[in-house]
Amino acid sequence: MNTAVTEPDIAAEQVGRHVIHFLMQIKNASLAELDNADEEINATVEQAMKVWIKLSLMITRRRPEIAVSSLLNHVLPAIGQLPLNKVSRLRLNRLFNVLLAEGKIAEAKRVFALCKQFLSWAEIQGYLEHSPIGSMKRRDVGGRNTPPRERSLTDAEIWVFWHSLDLWDISEQCRWALRLCLLTARRPDEVVRARKEEFHLRIGIWRQGLRNKSRRDHSLPLTPLMIRCIQALLKASPTDSPWLVPSPADGQKPLSRGAITQALRRVVRAERGPGIEPFTTRDLRRTARSKLASLSVANDVARKIMNHSLEGIDRVYDTHDYLPQMKQALDTLSADIERIISAGSYQSLRHRFDGEPLQLTERSLLFMLD
Repeated sequence: MNTAVTEPDIAAEQVGRHVIHFLMQIKNASLAELDNADEEINATVEQAMKVWIKLSLMITRRRPEIAVSSLLNHVLPAIGQLPLNKVSRLRLNRLFNVLLAEGKIAEAKRVFALCKQFLSWAEIQGYLEHSPIGSMKRRDVGGRNTPPRERSLTDAEIWVFWHSLDLWDISEQCRWALRLCLLTARRPDEVVRARKEEFHLRIGIWRQGLRNKSRRDHSLPLTPLMIRCIQALLKASPTDSPWLVPSPADGQKPLSRGAITQALRRVVRAERGPGIEPFTTRDLRRTARSKLASLSVANDVARKIMNHSLEGIDRVYDTHDYLPQMKQALDTLSADIERIISAGSYQSLRHRFDGEPLQLTERSLLFMLD
C-alpha cells in the first residue's frame, strides 16, 4: 500500500486538503466498509470507485492524490451518485466535452484515461457487464496527443543558463537546485524532495532509493561539480532541516516541487531575461541525456543514469548496478559542462551548428553586458 500520502504532503503535492482527507478515509477504511453494496442493488459510481482506489490506484500509483484530485473535481460531482450500470458513453463524453470546451485538453485526456481504467477494472470485477468506453482511444478525446517536446540546450545556451542564474533575484536554493537538475539529469521533484541523509559525500554517492517516478532503487555517483552544488544547497539550508532544499517558510518541510519550475519560468520570461528560446526544468533533464549521447556514453549506461529500465531480456537478467560506468560517464559530462561554464563568453561556444553563433535578443541582460 502506498503510504506516501500524509497531511504534511499537502502543500508540496499542490492538491486540496479535501483530496488528502478523501484518500486517508479510504486508506483507513476496511474493504468490508467500502464494498458493502448488495449484489442485487447496483453500486453507485462513488462506491465502486472508492474500492478501485483502495485496491488499485493507491497500490500502483506513486502519487495517487493527483489522479484522485481530477476525479473529485470532474467526475464524482457529476456522476458519483449514479448507479454504475446507468453510466453511458454519452454521459461520460459530456464530462470530457466540458473540459475540452474550456481548452483543458490535457485534463480531458487525463480524466478519460482514469475513467477508462476504472471502468475496465469494474468490468473485470463484475460490477459491469461491459465498459461503455472500452473501445475508445485516448485520441478520441481532443484529437491526437501533441508531439513530445524536443527542446534541449546547446553548449552556448548552457553557458547562458548557468550564468544567468547569478544575475536574477532568485533564492540560492532555486539557483543551485536548477544547476543540480542539469548535472544529475534528475526531475525537479527528485531534487527538492531529497533528504540530506541521502548524500554520502565522502564516498561520492547519492542514494535516492525508491523515491523516484519508476520506484526502482537507484543510486547515483557524484562528481566534484555536483558536490559543489550540494554544498551550496547545504550552506543555504538550516542545520536542523532534514531537507537538502527546504521551504523558506518552514525548514522542516521541503521546497514546493513547483518552486524551481516557477523560478526558472520567471527568469526565462523576464523582459530582460536570458534572451534565448524558452525552456523548462524538464528540458534540463533532456539536455543532460542528449549530452551523454554526444559524449559517446553507451546507451545502457545512459539509461541507468536516467533510471530508465534496460531493454529486452536485459531487464530480467542484467542486475549489475553500473556504478563504475555511471561514475565515468557522469565525470565526463561534468567535465564538459565545466568546460562550457568556464568559457569567457557564450560567443565562443558551439550553438546548433559549427560556426553558427548564438544570437541573444537585444533586451537580454547578458546581451547588454557584452
